[in-house]
Amino acid sequence: MAQLFTGLKVLEFGGGAAGPLGTRYFADHGATVVRVESRQRPDFIRLLRYTPGTEGGLDASHMFAMVNVNKYGIALNMSHAKGPEIARRLVKWADVLAENFAPKAMAKWGLDYESLRNIKPDLIMISTCLNGQTGPERNYPGFGGQGSAISGFNHLTGWPDREPLGPYGTITDSLSPRFVALLVGSALLHRRRTGQGQYIDLSQVEGGIVCLSENIVTQTATGEALGRLGNRSRHAAPHGAFRCAARDDDDDRWVAIAIHDDGDWQRFRRAIGDPSWAADAPFTTTAGRLANVDALEAHVTSWTRTRSAEEVMATLQAAGVDAGVVENFEDLTRDPQLAHRRHFREVEHRVIGKHLAETNGTRFSRTPEEIRMAAPCLGEHSEYVYRELLGMSAEEYSALLADGVFQ
Repeated sequence: MAQLFTGLKVLEFGGGAAGPLGTRYFADHGATVVRVESRQRPDFIRLLRYTPGTEGGLDASHMFAMVNVNKYGIALNMSHAKGPEIARRLVKWADVLAENFAPKAMAKWGLDYESLRNIKPDLIMISTCLNGQTGPERNYPGFGGQGSAISGFNHLTGWPDREPLGPYGTITDSLSPRFVALLVGSALLHRRRTGQGQYIDLSQVEGGIVCLSENIVTQTATGEALGRLGNRSRHAAPHGAFRCAARDDDDDRWVAIAIHDDGDWQRFRRAIGDPSWAADAPFTTTAGRLANVDALEAHVTSWTRTRSAEEVMATLQAAGVDAGVVENFEDLTRDPQLAHRRHFREVEHRVIGKHLAETNGTRFSRTPEEIRMAAPCLGEHSEYVYRELLGMSAEEYSALLADGVFQ
């Protein structure tokens, strides 16, 4: 059965996660995605945990393996005089060019959109860097760590009496790929209807700010700059993560609970046996619970602390109350919901060996996603791509290889 994007050809430059995760949507649904790399300047996520002598070398990066499943990997030395020429031949082959370098890089090689549209008029090109391609900060080559701070997430994450923590990981690197998939998909529909290509300039910072629009409205309408509250809410209580009973040697077991209104509160009271403290006047209304949140959370914890996280979740969900186990990574791999949807699929990597790879969570009933192959080792598919997909002769390929172009 043909997949949704079978026949689509995507050429990818860049590194890290922000760009590569965006193209994974298309790779998982049948597109041929070719990832361009070089040993001269390897993707920095290949260097995570890497030191000289690391077993498996540059091909042993677990993060790279996670991000780049289902892609072909080729080597191309863009510092070589012939590198940009080969890149332009690859562009002619492709339908979509995705890159997440700092703005000057592609133009330096003559691979900016205005140059490429002359050789590929219907090309769809998307660039996703920290601040976008224009403006006074366009050339700042930051990553998701900076993006999280600049877009406001760090200001909101943590406790009010402590320093900003920032969300775990690099939040803008995780958000922007979703925009990449949506924007490229829209551009493909536009091209199918009009025959026209287009250029898309995506700022990771701006994509992050969009997700905090409520805070922007509050500040501009009232002058209040909302800040850190830990796991608490300004509108609901109890609202947070509550410690549960230990499991085996793991004392770090928690459940997230959210009581949104007084109706939720009544359901919660009945579910936990309607203890006497729950009837105290300060707790009968949302306003009262918010005003006495420290005492409220202590009472809730006295109930959750004697029960497993799974029991707390099941009891509260059965009563119609929002509750969920704070799962660790072992829990995730055993989660029956994820197993039912086959969120994790096993792949065999040439260096790492067998590992689980995630799908992107998007399901189409008639064109299911598929994990066809593990992430590539550096340059693993160079000969196949250059000769079979690009149509390069054996003699030319061998000569360019010997000349150091495919490094």
